[in-house]
This record gives sequence, structure tokens and C-alpha cells, in this order.
Amino acid sequence: MRVDILTIFPSLFDSFLGESLLRKAIDKEILDIRVHDIRAFTENKHGNVDDIPYGGGAGMVMAAQPIVSALESLKKEGNPRTVLLTPRGKPFRQRDAVRLAKEERLILVCGRYEGVDERITSQIDEEISIGDFILNGGEVAAMAVVESVFRLLPGAVGSPESLESESFEENLLGYPQYTRPEEFRGEKVPDVLLSGHHKKIDRFRMERRIERTVQMRPDLLERSADAKRGGINFSIALVHYPVLGKDGRVITASITTIDIHDIARVARTYGAKSAFIVTPVEEQRKLATRLKEHWMEGDLLKGEFERRVEALGILQPASSVGEMISIVKRRAKKVKMLATSAEESDNAVSADEWLFTADEADEWIILFGTAYGLAPELMKQADSRLEPVVGAGEFNHLPVRGAFAIITDRLFGRRRSKEDE
Repeated sequence: MRVDILTIFPSLFDSFLGESLLRKAIDKEILDIRVHDIRAFTENKHGNVDDIPYGGGAGMVMAAQPIVSALESLKKEGNPRTVLLTPRGKPFRQRDAVRLAKEERLILVCGRYEGVDERITSQIDEEISIGDFILNGGEVAAMAVVESVFRLLPGAVGSPESLESESFEENLLGYPQYTRPEEFRGEKVPDVLLSGHHKKIDRFRMERRIERTVQMRPDLLERSADAKRGGINFSIALVHYPVLGKDGRVITASITTIDIHDIARVARTYGAKSAFIVTPVEEQRKLATRLKEHWMEGDLLKGEFERRVEALGILQPASSVGEMISIVKRRAKKVKMLATSAEESDNAVSADEWLFTADEADEWIILFGTAYGLAPELMKQADSRLEPVVGAGEFNHLPVRGAFAIITDRLFGRRRSKEDE
């Protein structure tokens, strides 16, 4: 790869290009970096590259002519991708580094002063910022882009495997690292890292990556979770037993026809395999079956009720949680359950955190409790527990239909950021 850097301070790059892995990449001809002084391209007799802004204002503006002349000269040698380093640019992320590393040639233009004359933009392919802060110029930003891009080039980094687990891969921060001695000032290396059990070590590291990302960069976690939505097999279960009554005792709740309709429609909207109604009461299971059959027959299959009929087609009564699991295991080898609750819990996870463990099962069953929530025995049986939906005030008594619509959207709803538009 060849990188041309346009700057009014070329000597700033001397030490940067002469050290560490970057120097080795240049020596091995993996990378060809050429630094150009913008002043060499100016056409005015004083050699100025800046002037006062039209319309007034503080500071100076970099003139268009020297930059455009430099770019025109460099572009005679090919068709490089041209990047302006500027605070107003699009935030630079790891995926941008990956994208730019695929280019054969780059030109990095280092802005200075109060900015550059807008008339250079016809020569620019994209504008990049390395953060929401102001630097004296684009030189440090250009160094950051070069550093992040070159290490992705084949042969630039000694161990390609090290790139796969770094910060921002999968939009997660890196896991904590340790080296000798095993104990330092009373703090020991975690036992799992000394165990030699590679699967446990991988799990530990992924858990720490998620934990660190939740604490430091929750925006990254949300971004990565979005990428995982849509590829998860799941079913929704409306559980009527075992659930809690108002007095805290385990009871069997009654089904309502509106619950049946709504869970089926929500489940179908978000791509669930099945919408289970779990109750040990035979008459109530028959009621759910009759309701389904009623809508599946005759003229209701067409016309204005067609969508509702389609949703009710995935409705499935089950006499117990065990029977429901058996039904799912006919199509999925490894089945896990995710419990929901209105109560806070130390071991509850957010929707985004759960999405990182979702590939541990061939199909998940999302459990929603009627009455006053799932019984403790069922909560313990679940493989994971989701943090509750919390409203704006102290009142916390969502109807189950509202809860499963909100939670299902958090887990499986399509997100669309401005970057995707």
C-alpha cells in the first residue's frame, strides 16, 4: 500500500515513521509512505498557504490552491482514495480502518488553522475525524489512521491471531491481559487463565470483554448486538403455571383470549418459531386450540383477517414447561430458556449482553409469566435472566402483553442508525 500525506509540517512525521512495527513494514516494502509539504505547491510569491476568512472571523483558513495543486499532481500517478482529516468529519472506527486497508493508495490531507477552503472538497472522497475534540492540525489524526490501517496489511503484524481478539473487533473492547509474575503486590492472575482449559479461558475472556464494554462503551455493545439480531432461533412462551399469585404463593393463572391473540401477533412479527401457551388445565388448552382452529378455517383465511390467521398459525398450547421443551427439541438439538421478570436481580443481563450468548443454543425460549410473574423454581431452571423493563416512575406493573412486546422488540427488533441510511 502507498500512502501520501499532505501537511505543512512534514518533519512531525520523521520520528513516527522511523520507529517500531511501522518502520519494519516500510523496510519490508509492505507500506510506502511519502510525506509532502503543501508549501511546495503554492503559487503565490510569498509562499503562503493560508489567508483570512471571507465574512470575517477569528484565525486563518488554509487556501484551496496549494492543496488542490498537490492533489492534482499526486493523482496523475493513479486513482487514490483521498481523505481529509478534520473535526467535522465522520468518526473513524475500526471498520473504517478495515475498509481503507483494502485500498492500494491513500492520500491523507492534514487540515490546519480554522479549517480549509471549502472548494477543495471536489478533490476529496471522504472526511474523517478521530474524535469529538480539537487538535492544532490533522497530523496526529493522520498518524492515527496510518497506525490503525497498516497493521491490518498482510505481514505487518507478527501474529495475525492477535488482530482477531483486539479491542473493537465485534464492537467489543479487549479482554484484560496478564503476564508474569503470577502474583503482583497481592493481586493474583485469575485461576482460569492458569487452568490450561481453553474453552473456559475463551469464555472468561468473552465475559470480560462484554463486561468492560458495558462499563466503558455501551454504545459499542449496542452496535454489535444489532448485527446479531435476526440470526437467532427463538420461541415465546406465555406461562400460566408455575406463576406467583398476589400473596406470593404458586398458582395457575387463567388464560385470556386477548393474551392469545397478542402473543401470537408479537411472536410472528419478530420471527418466532412458536408462540406457546403453557397451562396444565386441559380445558384452557382446548380453549386456545378452539380459538386457533376458528381463525384457521374457512373464509377467515383470506381478506382482512389474513394477517391475524397467519400469526395464530404459530400458536401452540403445552401442558407444562417440560412438554414445551420436548416440542422444541424435535427441531433444535440444544434448547435454552431466557426468563423475564419485573423484579431486579444481580444476575440479570441486558438485551444487548444476552445477544452475545445467544449462539450457545440452537433455539431459545423466552419465558413470560402471567399473574405476578414466573415462580422461583422456574426462574432457577432458566439458563439466563433478563433485566426488567423499568418505567419513568415508581409504578411498576406492566400488563404481560405490554412487557412481551417491549422485551421482544429489545431482543429482536430491527435497529436502523443514521450511519445505515
